[in-house]
Amino acid sequence: MAKIDKKIEKLEVLVSEILSCGSYTHGLGRSLRNLRKELSYYKNHVRNSSHKIRQKKHLKVQLGSGKHILKGFLNIDAFPPADLICDIREGVPLQDKTAKLIFTEHFLEHIDYPKSVKKVVKECYRILEPTGKIIIGVPDGGLAMESYVTRDKKFYDKMLATWYKERNCLEDFNTYIDLVNYIFRDQDDDEEFNPHIWAFDFEKLESLLTDAGFKEVKPWKFDKKLANPRREWGSIYVSAIK
Repeated sequence: MAKIDKKIEKLEVLVSEILSCGSYTHGLGRSLRNLRKELSYYKNHVRNSSHKIRQKKHLKVQLGSGKHILKGFLNIDAFPPADLICDIREGVPLQDKTAKLIFTEHFLEHIDYPKSVKKVVKECYRILEPTGKIIIGVPDGGLAMESYVTRDKKFYDKMLATWYKERNCLEDFNTYIDLVNYIFRDQDDDEEFNPHIWAFDFEKLESLLTDAGFKEVKPWKFDKKLANPRREWGSIYVSAIK
């Protein structure tokens, strides 16, 4: 492992040197930025994923917490300020049947399908206690597609005002297909944020959860005490029971 870490450190230095010179193509710069992100994920995962959780039973867990830290939850993410730092795509470092509730919002769309998405859902099933509950929230891909077909101007304007008003990409929006693409590939070339890789609707979430062994998959009524209020519009949430 020490040899790998040294090689990764050298690679990080090389990537930073290339990016700092500025004389590269857009495609190369984009690939190098993504590589730098993945190197950070790897380092954080290797250094922190062996962290031991004191509470062994009845955990409330949030996966992909980002900056939305939930009090009373074990918040897990690839970067601080999460309680547990790890690359969730590689598995959840918790014992079987230790969680009573798992909450995750606007995370699944950022990881690759089918491998990582299906693995994460299976991991959720593994760590949940019998009758434990999972709640998943994602951007509503079905709503975006429906609004594209119907040319829903109200949806178009609200999406711009709600999700993208503080972005520097507004000048690139001029057709309905742009909104569909941002749902599916949001921030595809942004150094700070992670892109969307897969879009979901209720049918897809139901299929994922059912295939993993969950039951009673149904729409979840948005609760601002748990979910991020900024995510309420344009998202779909479901719950299921192990």
